[in-house]
Amino acid sequence: MVGYSELNVGVSLEFAQSLLRAKNPEEVMKLHADYVKAQMQTLTQQTQDIAQHAAKVATAPSKDR
Repeated sequence: MVGYSELNVGVSLEFAQSLLRAKNPEEVMKLHADYVKAQMQTLTQQTQDIAQHAAKVATAPSKDR
């Protein structure tokens, strides 16, 4: 979870920096659309990974938890 958080914060900071370099409103809109699309894909994958991990933990014998 910490790794995912660090990754997401890093990507958000890169996005903010790219916004500062944008030359016009159209570029801002494109950067935003690309960022949202990429973040939705990333969050979907992260959610699937966390769910799989949680399922493994839930089904592990109690001595392994």
